[in-house]
Parts: sequence; C-alpha cells; structure tokens
Amino acid sequence: MIQWIRSLIFFILLMLIAVIFIPFMIIYSYCVSERRYYPIVRLWCALSLFLLRITTGVKYRVNGIENIGLIKDRPAVIISNHQSTFETFLFPIIFPTYCFVLKKELLRIPLFGQGLARLHPIAIDRSEGREALKMMIASTKARLEENISVIIFPEGTRVAPGESLPYKNGAFLVASKLKAPVLPVSVNSGLAWPRGQLLKNKGTIDITIGELIESEDKSVQELNDATYAWIKANEKTTLAK
Repeated sequence: MIQWIRSLIFFILLMLIAVIFIPFMIIYSYCVSERRYYPIVRLWCALSLFLLRITTGVKYRVNGIENIGLIKDRPAVIISNHQSTFETFLFPIIFPTYCFVLKKELLRIPLFGQGLARLHPIAIDRSEGREALKMMIASTKARLEENISVIIFPEGTRVAPGESLPYKNGAFLVASKLKAPVLPVSVNSGLAWPRGQLLKNKGTIDITIGELIESEDKSVQELNDATYAWIKANEKTTLAK
C-alpha cells in the first residue's frame, strides 16, 4: 500500500510540474537554437527522474557509459529495447545530442507533443509503408551529417520484461544504407515502471551500453540478429537493490 501511495505522489507531482514546465519549454524553444534547447529538455528529464527516485525509490545505473564516447565524433544509430516510459526520460540525459524516431501520433498529444516537436524528431506515419522508410533514411542521413545520433526502438512499441517481439528491419536497413554503426542499448526498466500501470516498483534499473556494431559487410538481417542477440544477452532480469 505504501508503494502505491508513493507512486501516486510521483504521478501527481509529475503532472503538476509538466503543466508548469512544458509551456515554458515550448516558449523557450522559439527563442534559441535546437542545440540550446537540449539543456532545458535535459533539466526537465533530470527533474522527473529525481522525483521518481525520492518518491518511489526507483533509481538507475548505467553500465558501459564510457561507450557513449564512441559516438562523440562518429554519430550512430542507437538501438534499444523499449520497456517503459523511463527510457524517454533517461536517454536525453545520458546521450550528448540525439534525435528520436517516433510515431507521428505522439506529436498530437497536447503540450507534450508540442514540446517534443521542437526537438525536430523523425516522426513516422507507419501507414505510409515504403514512403515512411524512405523518409526515415533521408532524415537520419541529415541528422548524422549534423553529428547527431538517432535513437530507434526497433520493437515499435513497449514490450514487457520476459516478453519478446522480433525487431523490425527498418532501423537496420537505415543503418545499412547509410553505412552507420549501431550502438546497442539494453534496459530492464519495465521491472520498475511497468507499461500502463501507476505502481512503480522500488529498485535500481540497469541500462547497459555496448560497443559499436559495424553495419558494413553485414546484411540487414545479420545486423538485426547481432544487435538483438547483444541486447537480449545484456538485459537484466531483476532489479538491483
């Protein structure tokens, strides 16, 4: 019962701060360049995870954080499994510059969608099929040329711990076409922040960042298989205390 109450307090505080903070973020984004907008987004994300920790006891640790240095001067396609909303708060904090590939529908969410749009994500309408893939390749190419890494969740949705969905080939086709390396990331956030649930489970989430997987000399399926195998092998099955 206590953890339910703590989780409810987190939710209420997060909503209150969002109502105040996000309109300010949107206004601020029109006054500065995209790169100067990143720090204010990081501040919002860091504040959210601070609230998560002090109210619910959910913490995190990043393993292999030194591998982020590999993409400082060589941007990559960052590929991660997706279990929770938690990743969308954490990744802006730990990655220096970034661009999410996401569903276009997310930009229609009041306030949140407007703030997200100011980061110029690669917004995909999946009903467009081949045209969406062409757009994703072209947009990713432009971002990589700006030295901005692109974050893709190849499952296409949040997947609960213990469950598995095959990775869609789109992300790997993009990396292969552009000869961009893949930076694999494995998370077990769904153990602490389950999809669609108010309750947050106390413990420490593990995020593990791997070394670059080269896309050259690999077929799209080989790149998919190598990334999937690494992420699954490094996915922790329990929360640390």
